[in-house]
Amino acid sequence: MSLFKRICFFCGFLVLSILISCSKGSVPSEDIIVDPDSPTEEVFNYTSDAKYNLNIVYFIPKDVPNRTNSHKRVSEILLHGQEFYKQNMNGYGFGDKTYNLLVDNAKNRVKINYVEGKFNTSSYPYEGGGNKVIEEIEAYFKANPSEKNSEHTLVLMPVKDHDNPNVPFYGLGRWCFALDYNDMDVKHFGGNSKLSNDATKYIGGLLHELGHGLNLPHNKQKVSEYTDANKGTSLMGAGNYTYGSTPTFLTEASCAILNNNQIFNNSNAAFYTGATAQINTIQANFEDGALKVSGTFQSDVAVNYIGFYNDPADDNADYDAVTWATAVDDNSTFSVSMPINELDKKGTIEYVLRLRLCHTNGEISNFSYSYKFDNNIPIIEFGDQDYLVRTNWSIVSFTSEEYNATASMILDDDPSTFWHSCWTGGCTATYPHSIVVDTGETITAKGFSFLQRNGMRKIKDVEILVSADNVTWESKGNYVLKDINTIHHVHLDSETTFRYFKIVAKSAFDGAQFAAMAEIKCF
Repeated sequence: MSLFKRICFFCGFLVLSILISCSKGSVPSEDIIVDPDSPTEEVFNYTSDAKYNLNIVYFIPKDVPNRTNSHKRVSEILLHGQEFYKQNMNGYGFGDKTYNLLVDNAKNRVKINYVEGKFNTSSYPYEGGGNKVIEEIEAYFKANPSEKNSEHTLVLMPVKDHDNPNVPFYGLGRWCFALDYNDMDVKHFGGNSKLSNDATKYIGGLLHELGHGLNLPHNKQKVSEYTDANKGTSLMGAGNYTYGSTPTFLTEASCAILNNNQIFNNSNAAFYTGATAQINTIQANFEDGALKVSGTFQSDVAVNYIGFYNDPADDNADYDAVTWATAVDDNSTFSVSMPINELDKKGTIEYVLRLRLCHTNGEISNFSYSYKFDNNIPIIEFGDQDYLVRTNWSIVSFTSEEYNATASMILDDDPSTFWHSCWTGGCTATYPHSIVVDTGETITAKGFSFLQRNGMRKIKDVEILVSADNVTWESKGNYVLKDINTIHHVHLDSETTFRYFKIVAKSAFDGAQFAAMAEIKCF
């Protein structure tokens, strides 16, 4: 059919893009797919019982034609993945949940929006290309609002050479990107040929990046899970290299997040409407070969699960974060026991423990804690301390402050407020920054506790000095604080008696000249 006839046939429909359209919910939608490799047009009837369904966009750069039989292949890939997600959710007791799709069940086809890009592939590179694609697709959704069925969008881009692609292939918020090529097909799973290895890598990669688009962070399997024939490799770890070839699974921590995901539910409720939470108490210890963590929290939106991510801090990635997950009681308490023999990395190494609170509206609240291994033994560097009362504490002096982020805020017991060195009105204050505190009486302390600002300007290097009279000062040493958003502790070499203390901040984690701190305590 010629371009002119198509324009007449569709009576004004946009033909710069090859579109698949449908209505939301369970109302049938009859769509026409124009396959460039087929002389005929085919009509599809897509339905879904859910209000929210995954948006699927096949984004075609101007210099790359639609891949052969892409509608059939991509549909089968997504239906294969849908079943994989469902089996894992069911295995942890979350029910037959999986990502919702608009599907023509009779023809085994999934609704896909075919959208032509404005430019050639080179305009959408791996670095930075994702945002350019999003800009064009957002414009398409704005012009066709009925085509956007949720806050989650998977974008597939056909490439000329999948062995040397330079297109977006990652998660970006609730967007995710993958590529397509003519032989990307689930029928190639299970062999040892290049076709099979590529199918595992790129289809597994698609479902891995889809996980990111569904709010999932990276995580790795436990030692015992790796040797379990029913589990194997975590999809959100290295599972993009094993899916379809060797055992691959979703961890319980991942499934706990998906349980509250917008497109894993048939609810008409609003999702991602915001949530705030606070850890009220936390205790941690190493006992009977396990790291045991318990505590309480509060939140303005219900929390039904908490994930515990043990991330070795020897790199800037989180692929090797080993996870546990636990349901939350009605009284907002949590408790978990994590045997350290389930961790691959021990020896002498720093760790970050991330608590991810799963809110029922799909939001996630994150809290980070620091601990380490020393000769295979965990050294706990977090948990509640016997803090000294600060009722009579006061600020004696400071190098600078902001009018709405004053030095006194490090003593107000409000984690949402913080001291910030001056930065408005042409302020040129630079490191070092300092604060002097009068405790109001002579005290004896074992150490200091710091709560960084939950945001930018976290302080990295500090010196702690003490004094009996605010005249003569004794340095208690230089310390490196933690780049985390929960309180952590600095232990002095020995118990120390003083009335005044001075914190001298010498650098920030972000490399800027500004300093910020939420709370400082002694124990």
